[in-house]
Amino acid sequence: MILNRFKNIVHSVYAKLIVISLITWICIVLVAGGLFVFHRLNSVTPFHTHVIQYLSYVIDDLGTPPDYDRAKTIFRLTGLKTAFRGETGSWSLIDALPGNKAIRYRLFSHSKTIQFGRYHGRHFLKYTHEKGTFLFEFSGYDQNKRRYLWLHLMLLISISLIVFGAYLAVKRVLTPIKWLHEGVKEVGNGHLMHTVPEDRKDEFGKLAKAFNAMTGQLQHMLALKQQLLRDVSHELRSPLTRVKVALEFLDDDRMKKSIGSDILEMETLVTTILETARLHHDHANLEKELSDLSACVKEISTTFASRSPGVICLDAVPIMCEFDRDRIKIVIVNILENAIKYSNADSDPVTIGLYRDQTWARVVISDNGIGMDKSQLSLVLEPFYRLDKSRSKQTGGYGLGLSLCKTIMDAHNGKIQMNSTPGKGTSVTLFLPMP
Repeated sequence: MILNRFKNIVHSVYAKLIVISLITWICIVLVAGGLFVFHRLNSVTPFHTHVIQYLSYVIDDLGTPPDYDRAKTIFRLTGLKTAFRGETGSWSLIDALPGNKAIRYRLFSHSKTIQFGRYHGRHFLKYTHEKGTFLFEFSGYDQNKRRYLWLHLMLLISISLIVFGAYLAVKRVLTPIKWLHEGVKEVGNGHLMHTVPEDRKDEFGKLAKAFNAMTGQLQHMLALKQQLLRDVSHELRSPLTRVKVALEFLDDDRMKKSIGSDILEMETLVTTILETARLHHDHANLEKELSDLSACVKEISTTFASRSPGVICLDAVPIMCEFDRDRIKIVIVNILENAIKYSNADSDPVTIGLYRDQTWARVVISDNGIGMDKSQLSLVLEPFYRLDKSRSKQTGGYGLGLSLCKTIMDAHNGKIQMNSTPGKGTSVTLFLPMP
């Protein structure tokens, strides 16, 4: 189950959208970083040329031999600390000057006379001149470096915010896909009254309107179908009554009994259809009351105790929820009738379990009968569908019981779920919302 959920997440549109946004973010960062590196590499040579020229001016300004007092004046003006070592003497303005071997030097650009070095976060530049060796310390280098680091960080954050904003915008544009997915699922479960929002003006809005129009047409077609069924069933009552009256004048008792049996079956069918249609039509007029679901189920189970293979109601705590007792009894009785009908005489008893959580009160009815294929689970809730394709009198029923159960559960804002394995039995779960 966890693996299937992970696969659904991986193959979802939103997962693909996240991957695309992530790839876009990486590409933007790489391109921006590449431009910075390219700019830096291309600006190295002019920069180094300016540095060499500037330091040459500084060295010329220090005079020959280099003057210590003039170096202090330059330090006050520019912040450039200088140290000198040559044949004419040596001096230093650099605090705690490290040893020459302590500084890690490398060549500065292509110049062999200038080397750049670091020591414990301090930055030095050594210039080998004909006057001697000059060592310069850049006091403001760290501040500039930190400034550039902050600039890069702000650029990275800005790019991330732009990509994230684009992701949210695209996600909002694709929200109707989620609405349509939920709508298709609800309609597939038989909730034809479900509609999706139509407040969008784009193609998704048109698609939502088309979806709602389709569900409206389905409701209309089903209503016409049910109305036709009610009308035909109602019209059959009169001729059936006349046939029953005419049947009383027959002298052949055997034919009379045979025809009477057929008429009784037709009357039962017509009555069942009309009762089912009435409950379909009046399913919203429920007489709900706060009651103990466990007590209601146990009361029903006692009426089946003497029927083979028997019914066992598992112990359960009281479950208080709002439901129409008469309608819920119809549902439970229908399911128990099917459970007993499709169980063998030597099967284990039918079990009824009651459970609850914060959302649902659940009634689970399980048998150990013949079961059914998974392909039939969604069909058995449809009107007139029967597992017995021959529709013989011996198996009984007209395929309306489970359809009626689904209608009643829908009227309670609940649902009915079925699981079955051929040869092992069927489990039916009724969901009623908790108050």
